[in-house]
This record gives sequence, structure tokens and C-alpha cells, in this order.
Amino acid sequence: MKLRRSTFPHPALLFLAPALGFLLILIFFLLLSTSFLLQPGISVSVPQSPFLLSPQRNPRIISITAPPLSAVFFENEQMDLSALRGKLQAMRGRSQTVIIKADKRALYENISSVMSLALELGFPVVLATSEDGGEW
Repeated sequence: MKLRRSTFPHPALLFLAPALGFLLILIFFLLLSTSFLLQPGISVSVPQSPFLLSPQRNPRIISITAPPLSAVFFENEQMDLSALRGKLQAMRGRSQTVIIKADKRALYENISSVMSLALELGFPVVLATSEDGGEW
């Protein structure tokens, strides 16, 4: 005797469950991964200022960290002033602004020397600050 089923499963249901699981995992990952996005570069606490500047066109960011490991970073590379001079000279002729993002505890001597170097090479210089005193 041969028994027959009264209801036959639809073939599309075989693909619906894995597709739904994949879709839920993808949505969960996208929602969770947005909290992992960080601003690339070196983390510094910039000083507070009531004067804010509009966004600059083609900015180049130079980061200066605070002691005891005071360093100058340009394009996410640690470098000394002679290497920084070479990099900036290679970019000469382009209309770019140099933004100095220095920690509020950074040495004034380091900030001044980097600013003097950029101005000497003909770049407009902007010092980065924050409105609320938080990290940038």
C-alpha cells in the first residue's frame, strides 16, 4: 500500500528560511558595525575655543601628541621635521590647507616649529580646536 501526502511543501519554502536567516544576520552586522567606525588618525584632545572655522577644502592634517611621547604625525606616519618638510615640499603648488591638530598638553615649541615650517612653504595654517572641549 502506497501512502500519499495530502499537502505538498512548496519548493520556494526551502530557500526562504536560509535567505531570511542570512538577511537577519546581515542587518544585525550592519547595525552593530556602525558603532565600530572610528576616525582614522591619532587621538588627541584639542583645546576649547569659541571660534570655529568652516570646513576647509583639501585639508592636510598634522597631529602633534603630548609628552612624554611627543611626536608629529602626518598621513598617519610618525616623522621628524625634516621628513615633514620633504612631504610638504612634494605637495607644494596645490591649494591645500594645513590643519594642525595638537593635543592641548603638547609642547608649544613643537606646535610653533610645525606651524613655521608650513607657513614657510606657503601653506595656510589652521589650528584645530573643539567647541565643547571634547576629543576630536
